[in-house]
Amino acid sequence: MANRYVDALIEHVGQFKNENILSIYVGGGTPSVLSSEQIQKLLQALSDILNLSTIKEFTFELNPESVSKEKLHILKQLGVNRLSIGLQSVEDKSLKFLGRLHSFKTFCYVYDTARKEGFTNINIDLIYGLPKQTLEDWEQVLKKTLLFNSEHLSLYPFSVEENTPFYKNGIITNDDIQRDIYDESMKILTNNGYNHYEISNWSKKERESFHNTNYWRNLEYIGLGAGASGYLKRRRYKNIENIEKYIELCSSLQVVKGDCFRQYSNLSFLETENEYIDSKLYKTETIMLGLRLLDEGINISCFNNPKHYYILLECLKNKMLNRKGGRIKLAKEYIFVFNQIVLKFME
Repeated sequence: MANRYVDALIEHVGQFKNENILSIYVGGGTPSVLSSEQIQKLLQALSDILNLSTIKEFTFELNPESVSKEKLHILKQLGVNRLSIGLQSVEDKSLKFLGRLHSFKTFCYVYDTARKEGFTNINIDLIYGLPKQTLEDWEQVLKKTLLFNSEHLSLYPFSVEENTPFYKNGIITNDDIQRDIYDESMKILTNNGYNHYEISNWSKKERESFHNTNYWRNLEYIGLGAGASGYLKRRRYKNIENIEKYIELCSSLQVVKGDCFRQYSNLSFLETENEYIDSKLYKTETIMLGLRLLDEGINISCFNNPKHYYILLECLKNKMLNRKGGRIKLAKEYIFVFNQIVLKFME
């Protein structure tokens, strides 16, 4: 099925022939499970079909257990300039608990091999606040991770979703410990030269994720592949998740000449969700997403809705938000209650 899926994905990409692309993110799944040949075929097609002459960032997501030296070499040769590796933990027992298939030793091999292949921009994903994890345990995880000196770190709290094995087994999270870990992480990473530019993300100088930053700026992006989401011309959409159906539908595609939106309009039969974002919702989403950018924040003009402006004044008074010139930013001491703050603007 993997070969057929790659072929279908290439057909999908073909609908955007010669489109100027500023960034590509291959992920939101585990693309590294593809064979070397499949990865090469897909990336070569991206290069042949799209206009990548102005591309600024090309990220490929990796899980350590499915990476080889050959795959890393192919990625480097075909233009990938940023890797995002799902380490999650430096402790094998924690990796096993999370259902991960790699060991810390495997990650070390992959990371070292990636450096030898010439990759100079690598993100490492970590999960914090696991059950029974203490602040001291986490400090050791962070200490080991910092030894790799990666350009970027993404920290995500352990969460339990309904109808998952964790949920059915009665596993719960400890919000107090997670907050302590997050606060301590801010201090440690700042002291080690990382800039906390987004709620869950830290980077070395000029190594912020270009692709994800544009997402938080509420800018447009094309979603390709089964289950992928996109945002074009004020419409958010999601492609069908059923892979067999996706493959079947993509086989009937024909290249349509025209602008990006025309191609997109031609693909509505691939979607399971499609929502028009009116001006009111657009401003609300811009506030929700933009406040995640801790350095940049959002322009005060986004709060011209009377209701939003009243809430803004309340948040400024309570020092949950700060104003610097014409920008509104989230106060770092209120990061852990970010969701409660943005809910005020959604009510």
